[in-house]
Amino acid sequence: MKDVGVIFDSELNFVQHCKEKINTAYSYLGIIKRNFIYLDEDAFVAIPFRDANSVWNPHRLGLIKDLEKVQMRATKLVISIKNLTKDRPKRLKLPTLKNRRIRCDMIEVYKILIVE
Repeated sequence: MKDVGVIFDSELNFVQHCKEKINTAYSYLGIIKRNFIYLDEDAFVAIPFRDANSVWNPHRLGLIKDLEKVQMRATKLVISIKNLTKDRPKRLKLPTLKNRRIRCDMIEVYKILIVE
């Protein structure tokens, strides 16, 4: 079932929604890879990945790993650090996805409590 743009099943699981968003992210990475063949570190950081839609904060370890794979594949687009393994996000000064999700959650709580 789809409601307000979110796909969920009869047990209120959002696994299908997360997988659809992950596939969309891989599609966008393919577009970026085809159009920007030689990305350097400064150009990669300038791409507005942070403006992309956020995925539901998953509690399942498998979905978290799948989301982390998207970020790792995106950092592999930078030619100068392509051969590094887990150091690519640190080299690009990218926060972990876990830290970004926690930060987004805190911002939403702030908006709910303070702004309204």
